Amino acid sequence: MKLIKKYLRSCIKEVRFRRILRRWKLLSFRKLLYFPHILNKKERRFFYSLTLLVIISGLAIFLRIYFKVSYPVAQVGKTYTEGVLKNPRTINPVYATQDADRDLARLIFSSILIYNSSGQVELDLAESLDISPDAKAYTLTLRKNVFWHDSEPLTVDDVLFTIKTIQNPLYKSPLRANWQGVDIEKLDQSTIRFTLRTPYAPFIENLTLGIIPKHLWEKISPEQALLHELNLKPVGSGPYKFERFKQAKDGSIIWYRMQRNSQYYRDGPYLNKIIFVFFKTEEELIAAWRKRDIEGFGPAPANILREVGERSSIRTIKMPRIFGVFFNEKKSPLLGRGPVKKAVVLAIDPTVVARESISGEAIPTSSPLPFVNINSDAGLEFNPDAARKLLKEDGWKDEDGDGILDKKARQKGKDVLTPLRFTLTTSDWPDLVRGADLIKSMLREVGIDVVVEKKIFTELETSVIRPRNFELLLFGQVYGYETDPFTFWHSSQIKDPGLNVTLYSNKRVDGLLEEARRTSNPDLREKKYLEFIGLLQKDIPAVFLYSQLYLYLLPDSLKGAEIEKISLPSDRFNQINKWHKKTKRVFK
Repeated sequence: MKLIKKYLRSCIKEVRFRRILRRWKLLSFRKLLYFPHILNKKERRFFYSLTLLVIISGLAIFLRIYFKVSYPVAQVGKTYTEGVLKNPRTINPVYATQDADRDLARLIFSSILIYNSSGQVELDLAESLDISPDAKAYTLTLRKNVFWHDSEPLTVDDVLFTIKTIQNPLYKSPLRANWQGVDIEKLDQSTIRFTLRTPYAPFIENLTLGIIPKHLWEKISPEQALLHELNLKPVGSGPYKFERFKQAKDGSIIWYRMQRNSQYYRDGPYLNKIIFVFFKTEEELIAAWRKRDIEGFGPAPANILREVGERSSIRTIKMPRIFGVFFNEKKSPLLGRGPVKKAVVLAIDPTVVARESISGEAIPTSSPLPFVNINSDAGLEFNPDAARKLLKEDGWKDEDGDGILDKKARQKGKDVLTPLRFTLTTSDWPDLVRGADLIKSMLREVGIDVVVEKKIFTELETSVIRPRNFELLLFGQVYGYETDPFTFWHSSQIKDPGLNVTLYSNKRVDGLLEEARRTSNPDLREKKYLEFIGLLQKDIPAVFLYSQLYLYLLPDSLKGAEIEKISLPSDRFNQINKWHKKTKRVFK
């Protein structure tokens, strides 16, 4: 009996389930859409909210999973437009000296080696590099299947021709001095050797020179080379190739367009075209950016930062340039007095000078070398009270109440007041003028009078720097990636064309600088330079103020332009082949 009841109960359940199933099948999509209408207002609001929440949650989960299992990959496409000051004249690595020429040459030509965005050297045209134990011989093997923009193959002969052209005095290349004393030998069709007469560690930076095509330039005489049309319509092997340019009636170039090199031997390039638009003044350039005629430019003044907004961003890039006030004891014997010289250093605040004088941005420093952080133990940090005390102990007093310290000196049987006064010479560049005025006011606070003398750059170079005709000089020292202070501080560089403008001479420093440039061991070189810095702090031939940064404004739509260090402004394009605007997500 129990079994019969159990069977009947299961049959009833099955009948009910089938009835429910039939009813579900009778529900149409149309009836489902009608479902909210049978609900009251409160129930309907809840239903819609719940449905929306389910959809949003589902979409969020899907996107989260999608982004977790995929990543963006650069794609070819789109154009980047940059504003550049001045006009190009010689887009040729053999001749390029101004920024506009160097910028274009960096995009169009390839080099044997190249520095990456963090300032580390990498192979470019070279497939391998071998440096001999004595650091005199550099043997390079070139990549295979590298082509010029006209589809001719690039060979060792092109490298040999480029260097021989620079070494030839008839071509009048400004780079000739860099290649004197360097012998070049072709070992085979893909291998070349550079041999130095004496070891020189920074020589490796010479190998970042752009290579020019022999098959085109060998037909052009040295007399015709500088004015040849190949300087404006170059053929290179770099990531971008010349397409066309537009000239104004006066012959100046309005814009210059390049297209991607589809035969490029490295990854990329991804931007389809790059256009440079040229301007005569910074004001015109910034106005064009505000009107969106250009997307980026550099260096950007600091006051543009508040205008950047959402469409652009600023890259802050380190450069190996040290600015300071350099002393000339021969021109002003007062600077030969230890207390006076030390008081000048103590009275100047590098942090304030860097913050308030620079139109861009700068890093205060007490180091004579870029990218070297030191903890000064020479007691030369900003301290105006200590400066006043030193001068007082040295016998300086304000004898006539004019706020300037004086000293009595016997001249022709009479006591004559000698004021503590110096002339500070600098460029008429606005940043340096502001810096000079700040330094003047700081020194005045401790009783030192300063007369600021501003000169245009050409006059500063010819009548001040070369003849060493100054007492105090506010100026900068420009280094390369491979730091070599030899030309600035070795005693052999005291006379022009050397750049030891302070006439500084120290035998131990000379030895350290010579040893540092001979060794290829970076740790040993750093040790030599740290000892050199210590000696310079002790002798005080200058007060070092700041290292200026390069502010580069780029559109937010541009990706891959991560730049940490550059030596020259054109080095910002060293990894232009990675820049892109277009991406596509692919699964991992």
